[in-house]
Amino acid sequence: MKALQVLQPRTFAQIEIPQPQLDASVSGQILVQSTWFSMCGSDIPFFSGGKRFKKHPRYDNYPLAWGMPIHECVGQVVESTSARFVPGDWVVAIPEKDQGLAEFFTAQDSKAVQLPGEVENKAACCLIQPLSTVINAVDRLGDVTGKSVAVIGLGSIGLFFSWLLKKRGAGPIVGVDPIAERCAVVEKLGGARTYAMRSIELIHLARQNPDQWDPTEILVEAVGHQMDTINDGFELIQKQGTLLAFGVPDQPAYTIEYETFFRKNLNLVAVVTPDWQTYLERARDLFLEFQDELAPLVTHHFAMREADKAFEMYETHADGIIKAIIDATQW
Repeated sequence: MKALQVLQPRTFAQIEIPQPQLDASVSGQILVQSTWFSMCGSDIPFFSGGKRFKKHPRYDNYPLAWGMPIHECVGQVVESTSARFVPGDWVVAIPEKDQGLAEFFTAQDSKAVQLPGEVENKAACCLIQPLSTVINAVDRLGDVTGKSVAVIGLGSIGLFFSWLLKKRGAGPIVGVDPIAERCAVVEKLGGARTYAMRSIELIHLARQNPDQWDPTEILVEAVGHQMDTINDGFELIQKQGTLLAFGVPDQPAYTIEYETFFRKNLNLVAVVTPDWQTYLERARDLFLEFQDELAPLVTHHFAMREADKAFEMYETHADGIIKAIIDATQW
């Protein structure tokens, strides 16, 4: 089968490898023919070379294992040792070892959810996987009714947070992102106000003009890959507020402005990796109910042969890109 492999930072190669095989003696597995996938912000450091690798064969160094680093996939089951899926089922599935850049991949049935066959826009269903993580994170916040919220970082994840928190009754919702087009999107999703600037710039604005910023009860950090926005959040949030750390770290240790955190009696909540079966099912149902509102977050489509271009545009936020879908059948 065909697969892509990151040979070195920002360099893909198309390779031919044996198709994965299921072990008939092991239950709960599916072999999926990939049709569409989307990129997550956490994938970009593996592509760009910004990830500090763990001591693990899959992460040790370049070249990466074939198919990495993709985990937001839609495809069709071709083989199964699972009681939940049969060949022909359409699924959203998280590939084993995040090896989704290939014609076929294996997945555990607990990390997959079936799509109704009649769904027309199956490509947009790639959004179900990231939406599941946002639902899990918002659940960690408890009752948010009437609570003011700031979301720093208005990529697809930040937009999901803004949308879902509004649905849960939070408000006002304030968005912060230096890209004006993203601010415009969050306003359409129910945001009360946006600041087209970086969080540190917002801090300077608030210090100079205190009436320009009302500290919020909840702050969602949806940027990741560094610590600055967490520390900025400590200053922008109310005393005794809750900061939800969602953005993925790239380094094992960061400097935290502990005194600010301590003096303000803040709550810091970290979230990662939900109960996949439960949350994928919840995300599927929610997405299908509101797909007219959420599907427009897909702004770009690419063929598999354009994967390097897609990753580069996603990394640099070019051309108003929010979420990109890659057609895994177009090699």
